[in-house]
Amino acid sequence: MKKSKTKNGETKTDTPNWKSWLNSESGVRFLYLAFGLIFITLIIARIQYSSNAICCGDWDGYYHIRFSSLLWQNFSSFQWLPEFKWLPLTVLNPEDYADHHFFFHLLQIPFLWFFNEVTAAKIAAITYGSLAIFSAYWLICRYGTKNPIIWLLALIVAANPFLYRMNMAKAPPLTIIITVMGIHLLFQRKYVWLLPLMFLFVWTYSLFPLLFIAAIIWSAIVAWNERTFEWRPVGYTFIGMILGNLINPYFPNNLKLFWEHFYTKLTVASDFAVMVGGEWYPHSGQELLMLFPVALLAMLVGYILFNPRNGKLPEHSSFFLVFVTILLAAQFRSKRFAEYFPPFAIMFAAFSIKDFLFHLRGGVAPTEEVDEDIPKRRSFKERLPVFVQRGVLAALTLLMLVNLVGIDLKRYSGDGWRAYPGFKQLFSIELKGMISGVMANEDDSRYRRSMDWAKANIPEGDRIFNTNWDDFPKLFFLNQKHSYVFGLDPNYLYSENPELYKLVIEIVSARTEDAAPIVREKLGASHIFIDTRENGPMLGKMLESGWVDLSYKDDEAIILRIRDIKGEPIKKEEAIPETKVIDLRIGNTTK
Repeated sequence: MKKSKTKNGETKTDTPNWKSWLNSESGVRFLYLAFGLIFITLIIARIQYSSNAICCGDWDGYYHIRFSSLLWQNFSSFQWLPEFKWLPLTVLNPEDYADHHFFFHLLQIPFLWFFNEVTAAKIAAITYGSLAIFSAYWLICRYGTKNPIIWLLALIVAANPFLYRMNMAKAPPLTIIITVMGIHLLFQRKYVWLLPLMFLFVWTYSLFPLLFIAAIIWSAIVAWNERTFEWRPVGYTFIGMILGNLINPYFPNNLKLFWEHFYTKLTVASDFAVMVGGEWYPHSGQELLMLFPVALLAMLVGYILFNPRNGKLPEHSSFFLVFVTILLAAQFRSKRFAEYFPPFAIMFAAFSIKDFLFHLRGGVAPTEEVDEDIPKRRSFKERLPVFVQRGVLAALTLLMLVNLVGIDLKRYSGDGWRAYPGFKQLFSIELKGMISGVMANEDDSRYRRSMDWAKANIPEGDRIFNTNWDDFPKLFFLNQKHSYVFGLDPNYLYSENPELYKLVIEIVSARTEDAAPIVREKLGASHIFIDTRENGPMLGKMLESGWVDLSYKDDEAIILRIRDIKGEPIKKEEAIPETKVIDLRIGNTTK
């Protein structure tokens, strides 16, 4: 409430006029931000619910939500961290385990209070993925960049891999959120808050050095412009980084795991000691052009329009120029940076265009703040573009709300969106292929039957030889009664015991005779889990060896029990599921 005096000298209380506020800069910005948040959330939800499984592409989301569930089970019964006993042969054995996603796992817990694990993971992914994209949009709006709707659409269509990976129930969306918060603190020169932010970053994800790099870039720009060393950004982020690692529930194992990630992924991709997941390998030049056309165009625009004046660097666009160039270079190192490069490339273009237009209109230095206190009286002609933008905003909002009502969450085909072909066509170029890919992801129920059998029939505490490391997250999600040979990253087994890793590869590649007793003696496993689509040659050799019993089979998986004494071979026809045809020579599987 504001107080003012009347002509008679009396004091009266003025009621804020919401219409006046809505016409102010802050009101308009609020409308754009509210629209952007709704718009982004609907896009992310549409992608996430294109499959009934936790999106997208791999099983890692199942591991993360299960571990969050285990944390909550312990906390709710007044116990501390759960013992991680499911990968005892790897660097994640019970003595050395460290959770480098700890804060992310904590942030998933509230969703478990209201939903089952799969639904909780999906809604958490929608929440944090949407907030990650929104944080980039918010930063663009916060610093007075014109035409926010254009930049919102640019963020959405920046790159398919970006939207795809924002839907994964993993920590990278939080990395973007924290990094954007850190950039804002740098721009506002509120450096002391970088310390607690970096502390949380260390607890959230192992890519925390990204904020430290941002602080170094900013300090260098300030030093150039002001001819003085601004140590506080680097100092506070460094202190937060040290404290986050030392005051850590997993200290000192967290330092060991960080070194494991740093050392094994620092080498050239072709020199990886083991075959890691495809996301760790680099994009080719052709892939970059095909997958990131909008982001690369934004980079090009930013480079062209970037223009220092009078020996001074435009601070914000200079920061993004260096920061995004580093992220672009990282794309040639690993596909893992697909979720970081695109949004920051769009921000680089937005700030460069803003600075360029300011100078074009006769400015001397880039205006970094939006002055909301100075009243601005504009004619209708001058306000016409604002009316046009608001009209587009209202129309799109109406279409989104209608589509939101039309989405049937019980059916993941999204029939409600098909009811409005015009709106569908607007985003079909970007979303069609992605949604098709998500719909082709493995079903949520995969391995559920085989793991239910394992829990009921294999003694608790026994080890299962999972012949593919990337099956572990789903097996772990469904069955915590047993441990497994390797998972999450094949380097974890290789780093802990290279000889065991080489043995596993020899067995899986069907280059070892009578492998079953070796599996029991060297790997400590009593049973072997095989996906029916893979490892056909190994399965054939196992059956012929006479060292295994066929304990379980369905159209998804086969479980073999290792015999104590060699017996009669099993006929291949007995092990082949009725709905599959497995080529035991080359490992091909067809329906």
